[in-house]
Amino acid sequence: MATPKGENSSVDLNRFNEVFFEECAENLAEMEQILISLGDREPDHEQMNAIFRAAHSIKGGAGIFGFQDMTVVTHVMESLLDRLRNQEIPFTPGMIDLFLEAGDAIAMQLAWHREGKAVDQEAIDRVRARLQQVTDAGAHDQEVAPGTGQEASATQEEELLPRRCRLAFTPDPEIFARGIRMESIISELTDLAEPGEFTCAAQLMDIPDLAEFDPERCITRWDFSLLTRASRDQLLDVFMFVADEEQLHIEEELVDRRAPAGEPAPEQPLLPSSGRRAYDGNETAPGAFGRRGSETESSIRVNVTKVDQLVNQIGELLITQAMLSQIAVGLDPILHQTLQRGLAQLERNTRDLQGTVMSIRLVPISIVFNRFPRLVRETAAKLGKQVELKTTGDSTELDRGLIEKIADPLGHLVRNALDHGLETPERRAACGKSPVGTLLLSASQVGGRIVIDVTDDGAGLNRERILEKALECGIPCSESMSDEEVWQLIFAPGFSTASEVTDLSGRGVGMDVVIKNVQAIGGRVQIVSEAGRGARFTISLPLTLAILEGLSVAVGEEKFIIPLNMVIESLQPKAGQLKSVNGREVVQVRGEYLPIIKLHRIFNLEAEVSEPQRGIVVLVEADGERGGILVDALLDEQQVVVKSIETNYRRVEGSAGATILGDGRVALILDLPELFAMHKRL
Repeated sequence: MATPKGENSSVDLNRFNEVFFEECAENLAEMEQILISLGDREPDHEQMNAIFRAAHSIKGGAGIFGFQDMTVVTHVMESLLDRLRNQEIPFTPGMIDLFLEAGDAIAMQLAWHREGKAVDQEAIDRVRARLQQVTDAGAHDQEVAPGTGQEASATQEEELLPRRCRLAFTPDPEIFARGIRMESIISELTDLAEPGEFTCAAQLMDIPDLAEFDPERCITRWDFSLLTRASRDQLLDVFMFVADEEQLHIEEELVDRRAPAGEPAPEQPLLPSSGRRAYDGNETAPGAFGRRGSETESSIRVNVTKVDQLVNQIGELLITQAMLSQIAVGLDPILHQTLQRGLAQLERNTRDLQGTVMSIRLVPISIVFNRFPRLVRETAAKLGKQVELKTTGDSTELDRGLIEKIADPLGHLVRNALDHGLETPERRAACGKSPVGTLLLSASQVGGRIVIDVTDDGAGLNRERILEKALECGIPCSESMSDEEVWQLIFAPGFSTASEVTDLSGRGVGMDVVIKNVQAIGGRVQIVSEAGRGARFTISLPLTLAILEGLSVAVGEEKFIIPLNMVIESLQPKAGQLKSVNGREVVQVRGEYLPIIKLHRIFNLEAEVSEPQRGIVVLVEADGERGGILVDALLDEQQVVVKSIETNYRRVEGSAGATILGDGRVALILDLPELFAMHKRL
């Protein structure tokens, strides 16, 4: 097996390896997505070509970058796909599972090169052997199949005739700097040529002055000539990651060795100089010349570390801008009018820059959703259930820092719905339902938060069973608890309603992982269930963990930040609006009684005002719950940089983080749903 660093080379390929790793992962994801979408259907022409291109791109890139072990499975897989594509062997539904296993083997090898993870070489060998077996079996069936006409035989025989191919390659001057070696190209072409029938020649194009000579700059063009039985596609594959269409010129001439001696073979017309495959008729179409569809757009790859550094620098710029604004408050606006205008312009530019940079961090949640079709397919088959997975809101964008952190909790919720929620086809039919259950993943943006729903039309949560199991596990509970409180019991460590331990459930760790991971990124989980109709798990997450719009308020000597997207309005209530319900103060606003949350009591502070009619009540709404927050004064509306207070100090209940204000002081960012819960416990 090759080493993770690839083959020895005078050119350091490490800086290019990450590009290959990313493209390989994308090709694997694209291939898996197409295969899963097929079900048991045979892929159409476009789908087959897309799967073939993905496999071949992985093989070609692995060969160029020296990861020869990754070409073993892809080579056999490519051969099988090519025979399917040319309708030389029949398609069977079992091939889909085989191709998925092949993708897993390639992903395993990729993880080894990328992260040093262990490789099960026996599993890889098994997959390669099965692919070869199916390919050989199809070839045998094709040879002995009855009814094969003379015309087909003649066509196959003609395809085996050798051809004299002449290739003129004018490489990019920067080809060596990209880590591409001509000896690798020559070696591949030699393998395709008949023994002793390959020649190559290099010609100098422009010879620079000695002072301008750069050893990494290519100044030669190459002429290759070979007698080969390889197809035109195979020749183009050698240059897939090397040459653009205009850099490669191919001429072909058929050499019929069956002709009588002395009779020249009929001259074949030269093919056009385009490097186009037969199925890439439109060179501007997505997928042409082995490129991914997204490559038709203008884009560049940037290491995520650089993006994170940029976001951090924007955060520091916001703090600096706030400090300058704080200093300017004490200056005479008449004497320093020009300075005030400059600071106002700086604030506008900083906000625009912050918005642009933050949009770079946003990626579609489809990156996570696309992982689940295969999980649902395989898990449902293992459980003997029929499940249809639907997704909506795939284009909803989420901070990339949250994408990986939310994937694991969503995976647990999906498995939980498949194992505990959805019934078997027989039970569903007995209940008058369709034998095929539905699992819906949806995402949407509500204010400054992302809401993700995992909904199934199964049996729903069993209240009695949950309470019974909670008592067995020693978890405090009672019959008087509301449904919402009972549903939250399933998140307790060690809790499980499964009767036996399997590889899917029974250990009581899945839902515990969900709640801990979601809360760790400032999210919340809510459950709505109806017996016999199904359940909905809702995850609410902040749009970004870096910067938010906030309302700065004062309570005594301290300052707090209230997320602006949760603020409804602020008011100074009159005595007639204040009531007492069950010993708790509420404020009446347009016929609605809202609880008053006093921050000085929750955080044990000395406030300037303790009576609502003497202070300011900020009306807020979070997760469908409304209330009023009593503060001494409203200070300012500003963008704040979110810092983790838990990382730098310890967790403070009721806060979602902290920020540094313009005067250098630290202010807590309020977690409103947690404040509502704390208020109820007082």
